[in-house]
Amino acid sequence: MNRETPPQFEKVVIGRTTILVKDKYRDPILSQKDAFSEKTKERKLFPGVSLLKGRNLIPCIPIKGSQERMIIKHYEHGGLFRKITKDILWGSSRPFRELVILETASQRGIPVPEVLAARVEKILGPFYKGEIVYKEIPDSTNLLDYLKGLNRRTTEEKISLKRQIIDSLAEAIKKMHTSGIYHADLNVKNLLIRDTGKGIQVYLLDFDCSRITKNVSLKARIKNLARLNRSCEKWRAQVTDRDKLRFFLSYFKGNRLVEANLRKYVRRCAHFHLVHRIYWKFFG
Repeated sequence: MNRETPPQFEKVVIGRTTILVKDKYRDPILSQKDAFSEKTKERKLFPGVSLLKGRNLIPCIPIKGSQERMIIKHYEHGGLFRKITKDILWGSSRPFRELVILETASQRGIPVPEVLAARVEKILGPFYKGEIVYKEIPDSTNLLDYLKGLNRRTTEEKISLKRQIIDSLAEAIKKMHTSGIYHADLNVKNLLIRDTGKGIQVYLLDFDCSRITKNVSLKARIKNLARLNRSCEKWRAQVTDRDKLRFFLSYFKGNRLVEANLRKYVRRCAHFHLVHRIYWKFFG
């Protein structure tokens, strides 16, 4: 993967801090560089900030001189060691890698949020802290919450919207894989839905630790889809077995190998390891 700074971004170094910022947004973002601080969550210091729910609260603030808003994701460890290591990272710069992947995905026609900047603050040796900044996609919600909201719709509307979402997501994820991008954490909270009233728009989020390859193999695709399937069970997403089958058929439409051995590949994708259940029970 080419990790060089994309041509439309400028590299700005301020002491121990390096920022890659999109040319178009250079001045407003650099003038708001204090927003990278965790203090952004304090509303009195940043008027207009709203806090989005994720693993942690994620600030969304107005971009100076425009009607747009930006979302600032502060990198933290997950898993077993997140309470020990917290937001201290080491090794290669995850924010810059994610920026390159998002720009590549956008250029290849994959629906992703526009990335505006990424920041790395060196601490000592290989240790650093970091953030990435996206442009907010207004009037949107993650797939898990959107599906819950469908309970307020009529049965006919619910079926119609679900079919639109399934087909749109299958197309977007297939395009991502065909373009050589493997998503490291494909789950229902990293899929964004925007209902325009005239149709459904979907976006793929959070490409941290994802990778660009020449080819995403069938085995890797099944593994990605299995992770998405597991997330549906973990967070009890309101999807039925029929919904899952429709998605699977839409994603693999035209793939003769899978269509000829449909049951085998559905079983692979739906395979659920006991270790995941144990982990969720104790660690969430």
